[in-house]
Formats: sequence, structure tokens, C-alpha cells
Amino acid sequence: MAEKMVIWQSNQYFCGMRFVITLMLGFLIPAALSAQTGTWTLEQCIEQALKNNIDVQLAGVSAKLAKQNWRNSVAAATPDANINTGQFFQSGRSIDRFTNQFVQTTVSSNSLQLQSSVLLYAGGQIRNGIQQSKYLWLAGESDLKNMEQNTALNVANLFLQVIQTKELKASADETLKNTELQLQRTRKLFDAGVVNEGQVLNLEAQKANDQTALTNASNQEILALTNLKMLLRLPAENAFDIIRPEINLYKPESYPAGQQELFDSAVKRRADVQAAVFRHKAAIYARKSARGGMLPVLSVGGNLSTVYSSNAKSVSATISGFEPIGRVQGTNEIVEAPNIQYVLQTTDFNKQVKDNFGQSLGFNLSVPFYGKLQARNTAQRAGLDEVRAKLSADRAVQNLYTEVVSAYNNYSSAMERYQAAIKTIEAQKRNMDFVKKRFEAGQANVFELQLAQTNETTARNNLTSVRYEYMFRKMVLDFYLGKPLTL
Repeated sequence: MAEKMVIWQSNQYFCGMRFVITLMLGFLIPAALSAQTGTWTLEQCIEQALKNNIDVQLAGVSAKLAKQNWRNSVAAATPDANINTGQFFQSGRSIDRFTNQFVQTTVSSNSLQLQSSVLLYAGGQIRNGIQQSKYLWLAGESDLKNMEQNTALNVANLFLQVIQTKELKASADETLKNTELQLQRTRKLFDAGVVNEGQVLNLEAQKANDQTALTNASNQEILALTNLKMLLRLPAENAFDIIRPEINLYKPESYPAGQQELFDSAVKRRADVQAAVFRHKAAIYARKSARGGMLPVLSVGGNLSTVYSSNAKSVSATISGFEPIGRVQGTNEIVEAPNIQYVLQTTDFNKQVKDNFGQSLGFNLSVPFYGKLQARNTAQRAGLDEVRAKLSADRAVQNLYTEVVSAYNNYSSAMERYQAAIKTIEAQKRNMDFVKKRFEAGQANVFELQLAQTNETTARNNLTSVRYEYMFRKMVLDFYLGKPLTL
């Protein structure tokens, strides 16, 4: 019955498979209508989901932060330079820094200083830290790619469910139309006295059941469209439907590649495996950087400085005549001395800056002697982190192998069910045609006709389900090989 249709769930059929965004390529047709009209292609759905999905946005922010950390680690290896300047005012009794005498005045001063230092050797901490942050950045990019793949996979899953529900709805509608035609013929036979009223009533009951099945199929379609619309985070009031692509109906056949070939190809493309490998490499450099914390650190630094003060004075002297200061003993001659006048002026700013200019250069060597075993313990923890990262990478590869084997077995199972479904629908169609001819000839009753019609409907719905399962299984294996994903 149509109400018993099967729509596989992602956790049953996808086996945790991560799909690249190229999944959209297999579904694309030239868009005859834009998304604004309410009809969406798979490409538009994936683009909308990637733009609105919060997990994708968070992964993008994390990747950007990891890249910024890498930039910071690279910048840490370059020299630093700082310029310090200041304007100072001092009031009250103080010692003049230039005359070394007590003064009672307000003094203004300026200072200017340029400092720079560079790390010459730090046990490889900077160099290994750069490599560590680089691989963490690459791991963040892989996490973003993995999240995009998962989002594209979810969109494709719901997109296929919508297509499947539309086909099941069309099947239910066709079944209802066939029942209506049979009911019309039976009523004519009843009016002619060929059949009894019970057969007419049975067909009327069958019609009601078919109408219920059509209603259920319509509700399933609405539910599938709603789930897809919610994943795209579209406003509830927006009209929404999909543009059904032209789908290639593959014949069920064995997959041309083996499990080992599929695994060897997939391990190079899986973003989550790449992220685990990058984190292992980052842990290796983290351990090297931690061991560098037990080695000496050598740095060199320089300093250029000068000062200016409003209390810095320059003295100028002028002679303005002579004046007696005493007499010579014995001769009584007058002794005169020049009259000198002193003028104090604030030393010019440029001259002070030049005269007070100073520079220094020095090397600093720090040798760790005893730091409460902190550096040693940090190195040991980094070694354990490396082991854990290696095991995580091995587990990711092992999980991928399990997924590949499972996907291959699921494909084989789907292929066999698809082959059986094709044979079943062909047999049910022949049986339906045969029973219909016998019914029209009055050799079969309505019960036989209803049974044949029910069996054909069930076979047709089952064929729809297994066909989409088979198609998706094939796309999974195609992805492992890096082939374009097409329907």
C-alpha cells in the first residue's frame, strides 16, 4: 500500500559517508526558475544551506582563528620594536637633574626611547611552534570542509526524499484513477445485471482506501519538503518546492572496483581523516617545542634614548667695564677686575636631543636550572598528546575502512533487491493485465482484481524505494573513487 512506503533514514543508508560539495554536480540541470519563485534546484539548496548552517559558520570561524594563530606564531619569530615617549611636569622643591641642585620651580621634560630585541635561540620553540600552528590551521580548514560535506549530504538526502515522495504520490494517484475506472465499469456491469452489488461496494471501499493512501502520500511529500525547508532555514511564509532533475535510471550491476581500491582512493579524500593526520603532525611539533623549553634561550636587544628638560640652562658671559677690587700691598696701586654679567638661557631642544643621545646593545642568555620540573612535565604531556593524536588518526582511518566495506556490502545488497524488485514489478504487471482482462470478460471477480492491483501498487512502491537506495549507494562508491557524482 502507498501508506506503507519506505523512506530510508540517513543513519541506515549513508553509513556516516562524508560527501564533497561536488555532490551537487550529479543533480544539476539548467535552472529554468530562480529560487525567488519558490522552486529550487539541488545546487541552490546546498548553497543556501552552506550559507545559513550555524555549524558551518562555527567551523569557518574556528578555521579563521587557527589561521590567525599561525600568523601570530610567524610574527613571533621577527624582531620587536617599541617607541616610548613622554611629557612630564614636576613642581615644588626638587633636585635639578642637570645642575644637581635643589630648585623650587616647575620643570617640564620630555623623553624619547626606541627599544628593539630579537630572539636568537630558544631551543626550536619558535620554529616548531610555527609548524604546530600551521598544521592546526590546516586541520581547521579540513574540519570546515568536513562540515560542508556533511551539510551537503544532509541536503542531498532530504532532496532525494522529496523526489521519492513525489513519485510515491504519483503512484498513489495513478492507483486511485485505475480504481475509479474499474468502479465505473463495475457499475455498468451491475446495471446490466452481470455482477452483484457487493462487487460495486467493494470497489467503492477500495476507492476510499486509495484516496486515503493518496492523502498520506501527499502528507509525506509535504513533510519531506518541510524538513528540507527547515534545513535551509527559509522563512515559513516563503513558497517552496524543488525542480526535479532528469535522473539516469541505472541498471543494477556489480560495482567495477573492489573494496581495497575504494579504500585507497577514499583515504586520500576524506576531510575528517585529513584533519586527524594534520592534528597528529601538529602534536609532533608541539612535543618538539615543549622539549625546547628545557634548553637555553639567547636574545639580543638594543636601546636608543634622549631627553629634554626646560631646566637645562646654558650660560653666556659679557664684560661691561672694570671696577676696583683692592690695592696692592706696598705700592698701594689699585687692582681692577672685569665686570662680568652672566645670562642663563634654556638650552635649545635640538641641542639637548643631540647632546643627550645615548645607545646601548646587550645580549641576554637564560639557562634553565631548576623550574620545579615544569618544563620536563610539559614535554612529557606533549609526548602523550602526540601518542593520542596518532591513535586518533589511526582510528579515523580504521573507521573509514569500516565505512567503505559497509558501503560496498550495502551496494551489493541494494543491487540484489533492485534486481528482485524489477522482476517483481514485471510479474505483477503481467498478472494485473491478465486479471483485468479476465475481469472485463466476467471470468474474475472484483476481489481478484483488487488483490492484483494491491500487489502491483506494493511492487511499484517498493521498486521506487530500492531504486533510489541503489542510486545513492552507487554515488557513495563513486565518491570514494573521486568520480563525478551523477544520477
